[in-house]
Amino acid sequence: MDRPDRPLRLAPAPGPVDLSGPGRAALLVAVDAAVGVLTTHLARWSSLPPRWRGVPAGPDTDPATVRRAGAEARELPDPGALAAQADALREAATLVRRQHVDTAEDLGPLWDTWAGPSADAVQRRVSALARSAHGLVTELGDTADVFEVAASRVAAAVRDLAAGAAAVRPADPVGGLLPPQVDALLAGVRGDPAVEGPLRAWAADLEERTRLFLAAAARSRAVGREAGARVRERIAAGGGDPLSPSRPPSP
Repeated sequence: MDRPDRPLRLAPAPGPVDLSGPGRAALLVAVDAAVGVLTTHLARWSSLPPRWRGVPAGPDTDPATVRRAGAEARELPDPGALAAQADALREAATLVRRQHVDTAEDLGPLWDTWAGPSADAVQRRVSALARSAHGLVTELGDTADVFEVAASRVAAAVRDLAAGAAAVRPADPVGGLLPPQVDALLAGVRGDPAVEGPLRAWAADLEERTRLFLAAAARSRAVGREAGARVRERIAAGGGDPLSPSRPPSP
């Protein structure tokens, strides 16, 4: 009788995932600080004469856009959680492989001594289980790959967003001016020509900080949504969460 067991492939080793960068709490603190600075100053920016602005008024100079970008930062997945899920999937694949090997070793001596219809039935069942184990190990490994790629890309997006928030330099007065100083200058727009220079410099600095933050926020949002979609697609293609205890066995 031919032995029905065959070696399972090893679960692939974890891929390199760079999780360096701020933790989620620190990231959100930095984003909130940036949003606070930008929305405070942009509310005054709209009072400038249009010719003193470096860019025209629009969505990218609207405080609501900045607040929305800050809110969307909370939707960015946690790269650490994605990497941990990848590790759990690989551990599960290793466990399935170990159980299959142990079972094959326990039943091995039977194939040399047991024959007949009952032995054939057991052989068919063990062969079916081996195929299921092969399929499950492959599926777990492939899903782990998807989680690892998502973790790596989201971690890079977190670093990008953190840099965009840092570019706002919340501790550095915009254009060297605090909000009350800006208000005082704006009060002289109609009658004091000396306010034009400081307000132009203030506007240029504010516009650049806003541009850097919104660009980073848009990039991180796109990466986070794509990573989440890839994970959901992979789970759906595999029939659900491969670690769920209610998941049916692979055919």
